[in-house]
Amino acid sequence: MSTSDYTPKAKAKGKAYWHWNTTKTKLDFPTVIVFCCFFFVFGFLCSSLRSQRGRQLLNSVEYELMGHGKTGDDSISVIPFQVISWRPRAFYFPKFATLEQCQHIINLAKPYLAPSKLALRKGESEGPQDVRTSMGTFLSISDDPTGVLDAIEEKIAKATKLPRTHYEHFNVLRYELGQKYDSHLDAFPVEQYGPQKSQR
Repeated sequence: MSTSDYTPKAKAKGKAYWHWNTTKTKLDFPTVIVFCCFFFVFGFLCSSLRSQRGRQLLNSVEYELMGHGKTGDDSISVIPFQVISWRPRAFYFPKFATLEQCQHIINLAKPYLAPSKLALRKGESEGPQDVRTSMGTFLSISDDPTGVLDAIEEKIAKATKLPRTHYEHFNVLRYELGQKYDSHLDAFPVEQYGPQKSQR
């Protein structure tokens, strides 16, 4: 900043008093934009660094294990998830199963795939139908000696907080291009379907 930016106002006892000449310091529009962009990027980077630091601190926390029963676990479970919606309730579990695990299940199910069936009402018989055109099969843990299904079911239990005794077999479905399952209700009125063990 040079003395040309100031103009003398008065002199007293050999000292000069100056005032700011604002007419010479106006910023043009491009300069303002550059400054705004700079501070935006700076603020964003600082925010990201603080967020990462917070996650690192959270991940570095050590927990004291509690005693557990026969059906409990001997370790702390951390399964990352994102809340997509509370109403209706929907959660996203990234990388819940590995690509290798998924391919293993596909290979395991392939020999057993058959046309998907429908729940029949009293008096109905199985026949050609256009409501559900997919292929599918059911797999249980005992069908997989490698333990992949067992590991996934255990992870599901930890994520849902529901015991494995409540689970059904894995239902593996394959939809080719153009195949479908029309809109339907998963309910079985007794007067239409007869007595049922459950509504599943």
